[in-house]
Amino acid sequence: MKIRGLMLALLAVTMVTSAGLAAAEATEMWSQQHDGGGNFLDSGTLLSLAPDGNIVVGGESSEVSGGADLYVRKLDKTNGHQLWDFRFDGVDDKDVAISEITWDTVGQLLVAGFIRGCIG
Repeated sequence: MKIRGLMLALLAVTMVTSAGLAAAEATEMWSQQHDGGGNFLDSGTLLSLAPDGNIVVGGESSEVSGGADLYVRKLDKTNGHQLWDFRFDGVDDKDVAISEITWDTVGQLLVAGFIRGCIG
């Protein structure tokens, strides 16, 4: 599986749209996979619902060279199609990890992360 966080997205959408949250039964509405390139490891670790109800998944994506990059995708809640994506490459081929995603009071996405293996 390429992005592990997408299964969480499917379940979250189902739970949020169900009438009774405690008694809700998970139903797959759609599924989506992501391959950052060359069949390298990609993983979704954070999930957030945007103010417009669409889904934002944050995680890491690896390309052919350069190590793991911080990666964020916004997906259409109705069909899972990508609305936009953002990739942040590390400096000097260092891996970049995401640690948090949230929304500010005017609906802008805030992303926090760090560079792995950085000394000094």
